Amino acid sequence: MSKYRQVQVSFWQDAFVLDLTPEEKYFYIYLMTNSKSTQIGIYELPKRIIETETGYNRETVEKLLQRFVDYGKIGYYEPTKEIFIFNWAKYNWNNSPKVVARVQMELKEVKHKPFALKYLELANEVKSDTVSILYNRATDSPEILSRKEKEKENDKEKDKEQQQSEEREQKPVVAADGPGKAFRFYEQNISHLVPHIAERISIMIDESSEELVHEALKRSVEGNARNKMNFADSILSSWRSQKIMTLADVVAADKEFERRKRGNPNGTTPKHHAGSPDEDWDGISL
Repeated sequence: MSKYRQVQVSFWQDAFVLDLTPEEKYFYIYLMTNSKSTQIGIYELPKRIIETETGYNRETVEKLLQRFVDYGKIGYYEPTKEIFIFNWAKYNWNNSPKVVARVQMELKEVKHKPFALKYLELANEVKSDTVSILYNRATDSPEILSRKEKEKENDKEKDKEQQQSEEREQKPVVAADGPGKAFRFYEQNISHLVPHIAERISIMIDESSEELVHEALKRSVEGNARNKMNFADSILSSWRSQKIMTLADVVAADKEFERRKRGNPNGTTPKHHAGSPDEDWDGISL
């Protein structure tokens, strides 16, 4: 039997999609329409199959998978090689009895049970009576996620959070002049703060300071940079090369830039300054 996957034409005008690179758009479409995709958007897809079907090497496949995990668009569980497209139910739910029966069957086959329950939690937002019934059954049903399995997964998550908390206490990752400010700004204005992004921000703080990292992230948002972390990194690198060590130094550099701009007899302006929103910034200023 032939399989078809629906991709709405509005996909191309979605705000998130518009900001993706051509490579990312291709990979996102692939995740939605590949040979292993299912009615529920949860499926087992080994990386070697992704390599074969997309033509990408392993390094690129892993990079793109992690990127969409960081974007909050998919879940990936390495032990079972399962991928979960979070918005699948939102755009593809159908109350047809045939489709509902297919959904129930596929949910039983999901190996990473938290994915199955998360699917029903997200699908329940479409306000479908059918989904609500499935969701209410799921919390107790041994067919999808037994209570024992659910408690076991919750215990694992708690142990993981406790371990991460202990690691953070052993090695402080924020400066004393503004504890957590850069991390909170990232989570409130850019995206969910996943562990490897938190580690990257920690390194940036170690190399500069909390206040400068916070300011660089602010400028990446204000400049609407596509890759805000890379852009903030470029700003910090430029500041280090200019011996800019404090926020006061940044303000002074900005004022100097404005002064030179006003004094330019040709009416042109330098390309860069202490916080240029130019996406192609090469890190040179003043």
